[in-house]
Amino acid sequence: MGMVRVGVLAGFEKQVRELHGDPGAVLRTLGLSEDYFASRHEEEFMPYDVAESILHQAAVAVACPHFAALLGTRHDIGVMGAVGYLMQQSNDVATALQELSDHHSFQVKDASSVDVGVIGEQAFVSYHNFNSVEFSRYSAELALAHGLVIIRALCGGRWKPTRVNFRHRQPDQLMPYLKIFSAPVYFGQFKTEILFPKIWLDKPILQADSGLKKILQTHIMQQEELSAAKLPEDVMGLIREMLPTGDCSIGTVADRMIVHERTLQRMLKQQGTSFSLLLDQVRMDIAADRLANSAVSIIQLSDYLGYADNTAFTRAFKRWYGITPMQWRKSPDSRP
Repeated sequence: MGMVRVGVLAGFEKQVRELHGDPGAVLRTLGLSEDYFASRHEEEFMPYDVAESILHQAAVAVACPHFAALLGTRHDIGVMGAVGYLMQQSNDVATALQELSDHHSFQVKDASSVDVGVIGEQAFVSYHNFNSVEFSRYSAELALAHGLVIIRALCGGRWKPTRVNFRHRQPDQLMPYLKIFSAPVYFGQFKTEILFPKIWLDKPILQADSGLKKILQTHIMQQEELSAAKLPEDVMGLIREMLPTGDCSIGTVADRMIVHERTLQRMLKQQGTSFSLLLDQVRMDIAADRLANSAVSIIQLSDYLGYADNTAFTRAFKRWYGITPMQWRKSPDSRP
């Protein structure tokens, strides 16, 4: 499941009130408590789809379709937490934006990505949402508003985007977006991105502190390693949950985690494993436990574990333990 730092919605309640809405009512409509944000630290994580639903519900409640983009402009580079501080210690804007791309997962886990590059004379910062739910337009607008304030903080007040592109359909009112981004804004485009003259990438960040940057890099990398190390465990947990449904594949597990199948494959490879190896391990553990501690039949167990027939299951079991399932059950002393 995709997760996002609570801090990205900082100022949500204040903005709803300024637009003559009731933030508590917005949260209650979604089955959340009125103190949902007050009871959470900004560094905690919340489900990505919940954040998108909150933005959508708020936009409806205050009749402001561009609510998410407006909220993003309330923030500054500090909304990125440790990554924002790391960016400010970079030598130049290009390096700072690459830090944003490299460590986006420190802000958002398994839900979106940020890319930085150059096409001709234009640089771009693009945002890709792995979700396909209807409310993803709100997170896209919030993300590009964050991109706007972040790049402006790095480049200074003279910086302006060349254009802003969104993949989703154009809202009824275009003017609020033109005002927010101070640039031409286009919808229904191939990518969600901010474009600006590439010359800004070379701008030095004068207040950068190399010593502080090393400290921040170490902290962020340690946290990312801890998160990545839990990935195989999380995938195995989903496999255990989904095996009985008869629909347990890397595709369905990736969908549950709100991440692209290829991304999940790559992440598992980085941890020295694969989906097939984890599936095999879960099946191996469940089979041994059920045969030793229950009266389930071989056919029932084979079906539970997702094998086409008990012959395929028996073949796999013998590969794991060197004996057949029946031998395992009948002769405890022969178990490895």
